[in-house]
Amino acid sequence: MIESKLLDLKNQCFAFLQDKLEVITKNSFILSKIDTIILFFMSLTLFASSFMASEKLGAIAIVVILLTIAKLCTKKSSKIVLSKFDAAIIIYFIICFISTINSELPRQSIHGFLKTVIYILYYFCAANYFQTNKNKIRWFFFLVSGLCCIEGIIAIYQNFSGVEQISTWQDTNYINPEDAIARAYGTLKPYNPNLLGGYLVAGISYVIGFLSISLLKKEWKTAAAGIFVFLVCALAIFFTGSRGAYLGLGATVAGVIGLVTLIINTDFSFAQKLKSIWHKIVISIIGAFALILIAVPKITKRILSIFLLRGDSSTSFRMNVYHSSWHMFCDNWFLGIGAGNQTFREIYGLYMITGFDALSTYSVPLEIAVESGIFGFLAFAAFIGLFLFDSVKFIKSSCDTNYLADKAIVCSAILIIIGVMTHGLFDTIYFRPQVQFLFWTMIAMSSAIILKTNTKEV
Repeated sequence: MIESKLLDLKNQCFAFLQDKLEVITKNSFILSKIDTIILFFMSLTLFASSFMASEKLGAIAIVVILLTIAKLCTKKSSKIVLSKFDAAIIIYFIICFISTINSELPRQSIHGFLKTVIYILYYFCAANYFQTNKNKIRWFFFLVSGLCCIEGIIAIYQNFSGVEQISTWQDTNYINPEDAIARAYGTLKPYNPNLLGGYLVAGISYVIGFLSISLLKKEWKTAAAGIFVFLVCALAIFFTGSRGAYLGLGATVAGVIGLVTLIINTDFSFAQKLKSIWHKIVISIIGAFALILIAVPKITKRILSIFLLRGDSSTSFRMNVYHSSWHMFCDNWFLGIGAGNQTFREIYGLYMITGFDALSTYSVPLEIAVESGIFGFLAFAAFIGLFLFDSVKFIKSSCDTNYLADKAIVCSAILIIIGVMTHGLFDTIYFRPQVQFLFWTMIAMSSAIILKTNTKEV
């Protein structure tokens, strides 16, 4: 937990306002039910992500931000509490602001920066909400799992119904047309199979968290439903044909194996029978994925196309974009070019290889470095590193089985970072609001758990 005089001053100001507005708060239905209303709009943000345009999602998120500010000003004992990794994301925010005001295209950059403002403020608002409403965390696991299940079922239907391709998303020069995947794209807007793949990679961490908590509470029917949803989402990811999502799913499953093994060795070090069962489960998981690859040659060929490099038009396109974007970074390494794809597209034209236009760098680390320079990249990397460090420390800190549900939540946050950032190495779907809101909501839930534990230790 961060302690600073500036933060204390802000909390003192909020406490002063809370005292002055106490009478108004008691007589106002909205202010007296502020947490319930915030819960509604946070849920609406995630629900609407499955079908609503980006601009409207931002408007709903702004309502969450305004309601949280109102809560801090009126509700007794409400205050801002920050963690170490929050400091890193604040530094990243400041660097993005500096990059924006120093951009050669300030108007376009400000437009992109405003999106960053909404995402980061939404995260802090969500973290503030979960700090005092830990009991609502499971609701969000249930909500997102349900949304992912629906998207997964739609994707499976689109695959078997032979959905009409709305873009040339797969190079068929090296395979038979019959082996091309009818790439599902669900209901997310804009329609894009890579977006659906990224959404499901982020959402599957919620499904795993939902399943884990159900198993810990011995709610077997609910756990069975969680297994079903996981299988639907995993199958749907394959049907998107998004190779980055394949890698993200593989990294997530590897993360599950590693984290569960860590928890068993930490909390159940003497449970030899449990270790034996877990080893069999791991073998079954690996066998299931191997069976899919053997039984569905379309998916196998799609995965193998990753290694064709210049032999695959999509991969070759990305390599050209990476080459041009790297030169953009080298020329703007200190402050970057400014935020947003409008800024990127204008400046990218000076570096692009003829015929290879792009809206982004197709790589999250490279995109962050290009937009906000080396210091922005280091600040964001520090946030990821500090969060993972605190999360693993939390998982290893206690052998008390009463904390297992909390550990499941923190593990889910680790998984969303592993999955989304692995996918993000080869695509910038992370910057879409559908993925951003899932990502920051999960980080906020884990942050609230870790902060609560750290506060008890102090």
